[in-house]
Amino acid sequence: MVKLSKSMFQVIILVLIINVTKNTVNGGPAPQYFISSPQNTTVTAGHHARLSCTVGNIVGTCQWARDGFALGTDRNLAGYSRYLMPSHQDDICDLTIDPVLPIDEGVYQCQVSGGHGVAPISSAPVSLSVNSEPGQPYIVQAMEDGVMEVKEGEEVELQCESQGGRPPAEIQWWDGEGRRIVSDVTEHVRRMEDRKTFKTVSTLKFKPLAGQKIKCSAHNDAFSEGKVSDYLEVVLSGQPKLELKTLEDGDSVKIFCNNEKTLGDTKFKWFINDVEIFDETKSFLEIQQFSKSYDKSKVKCSVKDKRNNDVVIRVVELVYKQSIREPKALPKTFKEITDRDSSKRRNKKKQTMFTCIVEEDIAVEPKYVWIDGKLSKMATDETVEATDQNGKYKCKVIPRGMKKIKKMSKDFKNLNKLFKKMSKTLAEMTLPTGTN
Repeated sequence: MVKLSKSMFQVIILVLIINVTKNTVNGGPAPQYFISSPQNTTVTAGHHARLSCTVGNIVGTCQWARDGFALGTDRNLAGYSRYLMPSHQDDICDLTIDPVLPIDEGVYQCQVSGGHGVAPISSAPVSLSVNSEPGQPYIVQAMEDGVMEVKEGEEVELQCESQGGRPPAEIQWWDGEGRRIVSDVTEHVRRMEDRKTFKTVSTLKFKPLAGQKIKCSAHNDAFSEGKVSDYLEVVLSGQPKLELKTLEDGDSVKIFCNNEKTLGDTKFKWFINDVEIFDETKSFLEIQQFSKSYDKSKVKCSVKDKRNNDVVIRVVELVYKQSIREPKALPKTFKEITDRDSSKRRNKKKQTMFTCIVEEDIAVEPKYVWIDGKLSKMATDETVEATDQNGKYKCKVIPRGMKKIKKMSKDFKNLNKLFKKMSKTLAEMTLPTGTN
Protein backbone atom coordinates (compact mmCIF):
# COMPACT_ATOMS: atom_id res chain seq x y z
CA MET A 1 0.00 0.00 0.00
CA VAL A 2 2.85 2.38 0.87
CA LYS A 3 4.69 1.52 -2.33
CA LEU A 4 1.59 2.30 -4.40
CA SER A 5 1.23 5.72 -2.82
CA LYS A 6 4.86 6.60 -3.66
CA SER A 7 4.41 5.50 -7.24
CA MET A 8 1.28 7.57 -7.67
CA PHE A 9 3.03 10.64 -6.16
CA GLN A 10 5.98 10.32 -8.60
CA VAL A 11 3.54 10.02 -11.54
CA ILE A 12 1.72 13.20 -10.49
CA ILE A 13 4.99 15.20 -10.26
CA LEU A 14 6.09 13.94 -13.69
CA VAL A 15 2.73 14.94 -15.23
CA LEU A 16 3.03 18.45 -13.75
CA ILE A 17 6.57 18.90 -15.15
CA ILE A 18 5.44 17.71 -18.59
CA ASN A 19 2.46 20.08 -18.57
CA VAL A 20 4.63 23.13 -17.64
CA THR A 21 7.19 22.24 -20.32
CA LYS A 22 4.45 21.68 -22.90
CA ASN A 23 2.81 25.01 -22.01
CA THR A 24 6.11 26.91 -22.53
CA VAL A 25 6.93 25.14 -25.82
CA ASN A 26 3.43 25.85 -27.16
CA GLY A 27 3.84 29.64 -26.62
CA GLY A 28 2.79 30.02 -23.01
CA PRO A 29 4.17 32.86 -20.86
CA ALA A 30 7.87 32.62 -19.98
CA PRO A 31 9.33 34.56 -17.06
CA GLN A 32 10.88 38.02 -17.58
CA TYR A 33 14.60 38.36 -16.86
CA PHE A 34 17.37 41.01 -17.02
CA ILE A 35 19.79 40.82 -19.92
CA SER A 36 21.71 43.76 -18.44
CA SER A 37 21.15 45.40 -15.08
CA PRO A 38 22.46 48.66 -13.57
CA GLN A 39 25.81 48.81 -11.77
CA ASN A 40 27.18 51.08 -9.02
CA THR A 41 28.26 54.27 -10.78
CA THR A 42 30.32 57.34 -9.84
CA VAL A 43 30.07 60.46 -11.99
CA THR A 44 31.25 64.07 -11.79
CA ALA A 45 28.68 66.79 -11.25
CA GLY A 46 27.80 68.49 -14.52
CA HIS A 47 28.52 65.39 -16.60
CA HIS A 48 26.25 62.70 -18.11
CA ALA A 49 25.18 59.47 -16.37
CA ARG A 50 23.53 56.35 -17.85
CA LEU A 51 22.18 53.42 -15.85
CA SER A 52 21.70 50.29 -17.99
CA CYS A 53 18.62 48.03 -17.88
CA THR A 54 17.63 45.60 -20.67
CA VAL A 55 14.84 43.05 -20.16
CA GLY A 56 14.33 39.66 -21.83
CA ASN A 57 10.83 38.26 -22.50
CA ILE A 58 9.41 41.60 -21.41
CA VAL A 59 5.67 41.62 -20.73
CA GLY A 60 5.24 44.54 -18.35
CA THR A 61 6.31 48.20 -18.33
CA CYS A 62 9.63 49.64 -17.14
CA GLN A 63 10.07 52.24 -14.47
CA TRP A 64 12.87 53.44 -12.17
CA ALA A 65 12.84 54.05 -8.45
CA ARG A 66 15.21 56.39 -6.59
CA ASP A 67 15.62 55.86 -2.87
CA GLY A 68 12.46 53.71 -3.00
CA PHE A 69 10.33 56.37 -4.73
CA ALA A 70 8.95 55.43 -8.18
CA LEU A 71 9.74 57.99 -10.91
CA GLY A 72 6.92 56.89 -13.25
CA THR A 73 6.45 54.79 -16.37
CA ASP A 74 6.41 57.71 -18.86
CA ARG A 75 9.68 57.49 -20.78
CA ASN A 76 9.98 61.30 -20.79
CA LEU A 77 9.68 61.17 -16.99
CA ALA A 78 7.51 64.27 -16.66
CA GLY A 79 8.51 66.33 -13.63
CA TYR A 80 12.15 65.29 -13.91
CA SER A 81 13.51 67.49 -16.69
CA ARG A 82 17.01 66.02 -16.61
CA TYR A 83 15.84 62.39 -16.47
CA LEU A 84 14.94 60.31 -19.53
CA MET A 85 14.45 56.73 -20.74
CA PRO A 86 15.61 57.52 -24.29
CA SER A 87 15.05 54.19 -26.08
CA HIS A 88 11.88 53.58 -28.11
CA GLN A 89 12.24 49.79 -27.65
CA ASP A 90 10.12 48.35 -24.86
CA ASP A 91 12.86 45.97 -23.69
CA ILE A 92 15.52 48.69 -23.30
CA CYS A 93 14.85 50.64 -20.11
CA ASP A 94 18.14 52.59 -19.69
CA LEU A 95 17.94 55.73 -17.55
CA THR A 96 19.95 58.83 -18.49
CA ILE A 97 20.59 61.92 -16.32
CA ASP A 98 22.05 65.00 -17.99
CA PRO A 99 23.54 66.97 -16.39
CA VAL A 100 24.09 65.17 -13.13
CA LEU A 101 23.77 67.27 -9.96
CA PRO A 102 24.67 66.40 -6.36
CA ILE A 103 20.96 65.99 -5.53
CA ASP A 104 20.80 63.02 -7.97
CA GLU A 105 22.95 60.91 -5.69
CA GLY A 106 21.03 57.95 -4.25
CA VAL A 107 20.00 54.29 -4.61
CA TYR A 108 18.40 53.35 -7.97
CA GLN A 109 16.46 50.26 -9.04
CA CYS A 110 15.05 49.17 -12.41
CA GLN A 111 11.54 47.71 -12.04
CA VAL A 112 9.35 45.87 -14.58
CA SER A 113 5.67 45.23 -13.93
CA GLY A 114 4.12 41.81 -14.54
CA GLY A 115 1.03 40.70 -16.44
CA HIS A 116 -0.74 37.76 -18.14
CA GLY A 117 0.44 35.33 -15.54
CA VAL A 118 4.05 36.66 -15.59
CA ALA A 119 5.53 37.95 -12.34
CA PRO A 120 7.11 41.44 -12.03
CA ILE A 121 10.88 41.70 -11.60
CA SER A 122 13.25 44.23 -10.00
CA SER A 123 17.01 44.67 -10.37
CA ALA A 124 19.33 44.72 -7.42
CA PRO A 125 19.57 48.24 -5.90
CA VAL A 126 22.65 50.20 -7.06
CA SER A 127 24.16 53.48 -5.89
CA LEU A 128 24.83 56.56 -7.98
CA SER A 129 27.60 58.65 -6.40
CA VAL A 130 28.26 62.24 -7.57
CA ASN A 131 31.65 63.90 -7.18
CA SER A 132 31.45 67.69 -6.80
CA GLU A 133 34.16 70.32 -7.14
CA PRO A 134 34.85 72.20 -3.92
CA GLY A 135 33.43 75.71 -3.84
CA GLN A 136 35.61 78.82 -4.00
CA PRO A 137 37.55 78.97 -0.71
CA TYR A 138 37.56 82.20 1.25
CA ILE A 139 39.18 83.50 4.42
CA VAL A 140 36.39 84.52 6.78
CA GLN A 141 38.42 87.40 8.28
CA ALA A 142 38.94 88.88 4.79
CA MET A 143 35.25 89.11 3.90
CA GLU A 144 34.93 92.81 4.77
CA ASP A 145 38.50 94.02 4.47
CA GLY A 146 41.54 92.40 2.90
CA VAL A 147 43.82 93.80 5.64
CA MET A 148 44.09 92.70 9.27
CA GLU A 149 46.06 94.80 11.74
CA VAL A 150 47.46 93.05 14.83
CA LYS A 151 49.87 93.87 17.61
CA GLU A 152 53.37 92.45 17.63
CA GLY A 153 53.39 89.12 19.47
CA GLU A 154 49.60 88.74 19.21
CA GLU A 155 48.28 85.33 18.11
CA VAL A 156 46.23 85.42 14.92
CA GLU A 157 43.46 82.92 14.24
CA LEU A 158 42.14 82.60 10.67
CA GLN A 159 39.39 80.39 9.21
CA CYS A 160 39.18 79.27 5.58
CA GLU A 161 35.94 77.70 4.32
CA SER A 162 35.00 75.75 1.20
CA GLN A 163 31.49 74.39 0.57
CA GLY A 164 29.87 71.92 -1.80
CA GLY A 165 32.71 69.44 -2.29
CA ARG A 166 32.34 65.68 -2.57
CA PRO A 167 34.59 64.06 -1.48
CA PRO A 168 35.17 66.70 1.21
CA ALA A 169 37.66 69.42 0.29
CA GLU A 170 41.18 69.47 1.69
CA ILE A 171 42.25 73.02 2.58
CA GLN A 172 45.86 74.21 2.55
CA TRP A 173 47.41 77.51 3.70
CA TRP A 174 50.08 79.50 1.82
CA ASP A 175 52.19 82.60 2.49
CA GLY A 176 52.90 85.41 0.05
CA GLU A 177 56.04 83.69 -1.24
CA GLY A 178 54.13 80.54 -2.23
CA ARG A 179 55.33 78.46 0.73
CA ARG A 180 52.87 76.11 2.39
CA ILE A 181 52.05 76.76 6.05
CA VAL A 182 51.65 73.46 7.93
CA SER A 183 52.09 74.35 11.62
CA ASP A 184 49.08 74.65 13.96
CA VAL A 185 46.40 73.89 11.36
CA THR A 186 43.16 72.06 12.24
CA GLU A 187 40.37 70.98 9.89
CA HIS A 188 36.69 70.12 10.45
CA VAL A 189 34.24 68.57 7.93
CA ARG A 190 30.46 68.39 8.12
CA ARG A 191 27.61 67.61 5.72
CA MET A 192 25.74 70.41 4.01
CA GLU A 193 21.97 70.77 4.30
CA ASP A 194 21.44 68.76 1.10
CA ARG A 195 23.16 65.83 2.85
CA LYS A 196 25.02 65.12 -0.37
CA THR A 197 28.00 67.48 -0.22
CA PHE A 198 30.37 68.69 2.48
CA LYS A 199 31.63 71.89 4.06
CA THR A 200 35.28 72.06 5.16
CA VAL A 201 36.56 74.62 7.67
CA SER A 202 40.30 74.96 8.31
CA THR A 203 41.72 77.02 11.18
CA LEU A 204 45.24 78.49 11.18
CA LYS A 205 46.90 79.94 14.29
CA PHE A 206 50.22 81.81 14.23
CA LYS A 207 52.12 84.80 15.63
CA PRO A 208 53.36 87.03 12.80
CA LEU A 209 56.86 88.40 13.22
CA ALA A 210 56.35 90.84 10.35
CA GLY A 211 53.69 91.87 7.89
CA GLN A 212 52.79 89.11 5.45
CA LYS A 213 50.16 87.87 3.01
CA ILE A 214 48.11 84.72 3.59
CA LYS A 215 45.85 82.73 1.23
CA CYS A 216 44.21 79.29 1.24
CA SER A 217 43.40 76.70 -1.42
CA ALA A 218 40.82 73.89 -1.65
CA HIS A 219 40.85 70.63 -3.63
CA ASN A 220 39.65 67.05 -3.31
CA ASP A 221 40.55 63.65 -4.77
CA ALA A 222 38.26 64.15 -7.78
CA PHE A 223 39.45 67.71 -8.50
CA SER A 224 43.18 67.89 -7.83
CA GLU A 225 43.77 71.34 -9.34
CA GLY A 226 41.59 73.10 -6.81
CA LYS A 227 40.80 76.77 -6.26
CA VAL A 228 42.60 79.59 -4.44
CA SER A 229 41.22 82.34 -2.20
CA ASP A 230 42.08 86.03 -2.27
CA TYR A 231 45.00 87.18 -0.13
CA LEU A 232 44.56 88.49 3.40
CA GLU A 233 47.30 90.94 4.33
CA VAL A 234 48.36 90.82 7.97
CA VAL A 235 50.15 93.98 9.14
CA LEU A 236 51.66 94.78 12.53
CA SER A 237 50.42 97.90 14.30
CA GLY A 238 52.69 100.83 13.57
CA GLN A 239 54.21 99.18 10.51
CA PRO A 240 53.51 100.39 6.97
CA LYS A 241 51.36 98.52 4.48
CA LEU A 242 53.21 96.71 1.70
CA GLU A 243 52.94 98.57 -1.61
CA LEU A 244 53.51 97.13 -5.09
CA LYS A 245 55.39 98.96 -7.85
CA THR A 246 55.24 97.42 -11.33
CA LEU A 247 58.24 98.11 -13.57
CA GLU A 248 59.53 97.00 -16.95
CA ASP A 249 63.08 96.39 -18.16
CA GLY A 250 65.09 99.61 -18.24
CA ASP A 251 62.60 101.64 -16.17
CA SER A 252 63.81 104.21 -13.66
CA VAL A 253 61.83 105.27 -10.60
CA LYS A 254 62.14 107.45 -7.50
CA ILE A 255 60.73 106.03 -4.27
CA PHE A 256 60.04 108.66 -1.61
CA CYS A 257 60.00 107.92 2.10
CA ASN A 258 56.80 109.99 2.43
CA ASN A 259 56.88 110.83 6.12
CA GLU A 260 55.37 114.23 6.74
CA LYS A 261 56.52 114.26 10.40
CA THR A 262 60.22 114.16 9.56
CA LEU A 263 62.27 117.32 9.88
CA GLY A 264 64.39 118.83 7.18
CA ASP A 265 67.65 117.46 8.58
CA THR A 266 66.25 113.95 9.12
CA LYS A 267 68.52 111.19 7.90
CA PHE A 268 66.89 108.29 6.13
CA LYS A 269 68.03 104.70 5.89
CA TRP A 270 67.25 102.62 2.82
CA PHE A 271 67.24 98.84 2.54
CA ILE A 272 66.83 96.43 -0.37
CA ASN A 273 65.86 92.96 0.78
CA ASP A 274 66.88 93.98 4.33
CA VAL A 275 70.40 94.92 3.20
CA GLU A 276 71.20 98.54 4.08
CA ILE A 277 72.43 100.91 1.35
CA PHE A 278 74.84 102.95 3.45
CA ASP A 279 75.48 105.83 1.04
CA GLU A 280 71.77 106.62 0.58
CA THR A 281 70.43 109.05 3.23
CA LYS A 282 68.09 111.25 1.19
CA SER A 283 64.30 111.29 1.45
CA PHE A 284 64.08 109.28 -1.79
CA LEU A 285 65.82 106.36 -3.43
CA GLU A 286 66.35 106.44 -7.19
CA ILE A 287 66.44 103.11 -9.02
CA GLN A 288 67.79 103.18 -12.56
CA GLN A 289 67.70 100.56 -15.32
CA PHE A 290 65.41 98.13 -13.51
CA SER A 291 65.75 94.51 -14.66
CA LYS A 292 64.04 91.18 -14.07
CA SER A 293 66.72 90.17 -11.55
CA TYR A 294 65.18 92.64 -9.07
CA ASP A 295 61.70 91.11 -9.35
CA LYS A 296 59.96 90.84 -5.94
CA SER A 297 62.71 92.82 -4.21
CA LYS A 298 61.48 94.80 -1.22
CA VAL A 299 62.63 98.38 -0.68
CA LYS A 300 62.31 99.76 2.85
CA CYS A 301 62.84 103.22 4.28
CA SER A 302 63.39 103.93 7.99
CA VAL A 303 63.92 106.97 10.23
CA LYS A 304 64.79 107.50 13.89
CA ASP A 305 61.92 107.89 16.35
CA LYS A 306 61.98 109.93 19.57
CA ARG A 307 63.76 107.10 21.36
CA ASN A 308 66.40 107.02 18.62
CA ASN A 309 65.14 103.65 17.34
CA ASP A 310 64.93 102.85 13.63
CA VAL A 311 61.30 102.74 12.48
CA VAL A 312 60.33 101.46 9.02
CA ILE A 313 57.81 103.89 7.51
CA ARG A 314 57.49 102.61 3.95
CA VAL A 315 57.84 99.22 2.22
CA VAL A 316 57.62 98.85 -1.57
CA GLU A 317 57.84 95.58 -3.48
CA LEU A 318 59.23 95.86 -7.01
CA VAL A 319 57.33 93.68 -9.47
CA TYR A 320 58.68 92.85 -12.92
CA LYS A 321 56.29 93.13 -15.85
CA GLN A 322 57.38 91.80 -19.21
CA SER A 323 56.43 93.98 -22.15
CA ILE A 324 55.60 92.23 -25.43
CA ARG A 325 54.62 94.68 -28.11
CA GLU A 326 55.13 95.17 -31.81
CA PRO A 327 58.08 97.42 -32.81
CA LYS A 328 57.18 101.08 -33.09
CA ALA A 329 58.97 103.17 -35.69
CA LEU A 330 59.76 106.84 -35.31
CA PRO A 331 56.89 109.01 -36.63
CA LYS A 332 58.78 110.09 -39.74
CA THR A 333 58.25 109.15 -43.35
CA PHE A 334 60.87 107.28 -45.28
CA LYS A 335 61.35 110.32 -47.50
CA GLU A 336 62.08 112.58 -44.53
CA ILE A 337 64.74 110.17 -43.30
CA THR A 338 66.47 109.63 -46.62
CA ASP A 339 66.26 113.14 -48.11
CA ARG A 340 68.75 114.74 -45.74
CA ASP A 341 71.43 116.47 -47.68
CA SER A 342 69.98 114.94 -50.86
CA SER A 343 71.90 117.39 -53.06
CA LYS A 344 75.19 115.78 -52.02
CA ARG A 345 73.95 112.21 -52.51
CA ARG A 346 71.88 112.60 -55.65
CA ASN A 347 74.53 111.15 -57.93
CA LYS A 348 75.95 108.70 -55.41
CA LYS A 349 74.78 105.16 -54.85
CA LYS A 350 75.67 103.61 -51.51
CA GLN A 351 74.27 101.51 -48.66
CA THR A 352 72.95 103.49 -45.70
CA MET A 353 71.65 102.37 -42.32
CA PHE A 354 68.63 104.04 -40.70
CA THR A 355 67.11 103.34 -37.31
CA CYS A 356 63.89 101.69 -36.11
CA ILE A 357 62.81 101.99 -32.52
CA VAL A 358 61.44 99.01 -30.58
CA GLU A 359 59.99 99.13 -27.09
CA GLU A 360 60.87 95.64 -25.83
CA ASP A 361 64.30 94.17 -25.19
CA ILE A 362 64.58 91.72 -28.09
CA ALA A 363 67.46 90.70 -30.32
CA VAL A 364 65.66 90.12 -33.61
CA GLU A 365 65.21 92.10 -36.79
CA PRO A 366 62.10 94.31 -36.92
CA LYS A 367 58.91 93.02 -38.53
CA TYR A 368 57.81 96.50 -39.67
CA VAL A 369 59.53 99.54 -41.17
CA TRP A 370 58.07 103.05 -41.50
CA ILE A 371 57.86 103.73 -45.25
CA ASP A 372 55.93 106.52 -46.96
CA GLY A 373 54.07 107.43 -43.79
CA LYS A 374 52.96 103.92 -42.81
CA LEU A 375 54.32 100.71 -41.29
CA SER A 376 55.26 98.09 -43.88
CA LYS A 377 55.94 94.46 -43.01
CA MET A 378 59.43 93.09 -43.73
CA ALA A 379 60.69 89.57 -44.17
CA THR A 380 63.81 88.36 -42.36
CA ASP A 381 67.06 89.93 -43.71
CA GLU A 382 65.07 92.01 -46.23
CA THR A 383 66.39 95.39 -47.38
CA VAL A 384 64.26 98.33 -48.42
CA GLU A 385 64.63 99.60 -51.97
CA ALA A 386 64.51 103.40 -51.92
CA THR A 387 63.22 105.36 -54.91
CA ASP A 388 64.84 108.31 -56.71
CA GLN A 389 68.19 106.47 -56.87
CA ASN A 390 68.73 106.84 -53.17
CA GLY A 391 70.23 103.38 -52.84
CA LYS A 392 69.41 100.57 -50.42
CA TYR A 393 68.54 101.06 -46.76
CA LYS A 394 68.30 98.50 -44.00
CA CYS A 395 66.64 98.88 -40.60
CA LYS A 396 68.67 98.24 -37.46
CA VAL A 397 66.99 97.38 -34.15
CA ILE A 398 67.76 99.39 -31.02
CA PRO A 399 66.13 97.64 -28.03
CA ARG A 400 63.97 100.06 -26.03
CA GLY A 401 65.07 102.71 -28.46
CA MET A 402 62.66 105.49 -27.47
CA LYS A 403 63.78 105.43 -23.84
CA LYS A 404 67.43 105.29 -24.81
CA ILE A 405 67.07 108.19 -27.23
CA LYS A 406 65.31 110.24 -24.54
CA LYS A 407 68.08 109.41 -22.08
CA MET A 408 70.76 110.32 -24.65
CA SER A 409 68.97 113.60 -25.32
CA LYS A 410 68.89 114.38 -21.60
CA ASP A 411 72.59 113.49 -21.25
CA PHE A 412 73.48 115.72 -24.20
CA LYS A 413 71.58 118.63 -22.63
CA ASN A 414 73.43 118.13 -19.37
CA LEU A 415 76.74 117.97 -21.25
CA ASN A 416 75.83 121.09 -23.17
CA LYS A 417 75.14 122.96 -19.91
CA LEU A 418 78.44 121.71 -18.50
CA PHE A 419 80.37 122.82 -21.58
CA LYS A 420 78.76 126.27 -21.44
CA LYS A 421 79.66 126.59 -17.78
CA MET A 422 83.23 125.47 -18.45
CA SER A 423 83.51 127.85 -21.41
CA LYS A 424 82.31 130.75 -19.27
CA THR A 425 84.77 129.88 -16.50
CA LEU A 426 87.60 129.53 -19.01
CA ALA A 427 86.73 132.88 -20.58
CA GLU A 428 86.82 134.57 -17.16
CA MET A 429 90.17 133.01 -16.46
CA THR A 430 91.68 134.19 -19.75
CA LEU A 431 90.43 137.79 -19.64
CA PRO A 432 93.32 140.29 -19.59
CA THR A 433 93.90 141.76 -16.17
CA GLY A 434 93.47 145.53 -15.95
CA THR A 435 96.52 147.65 -14.74
CA ASN A 436 96.48 150.72 -12.55
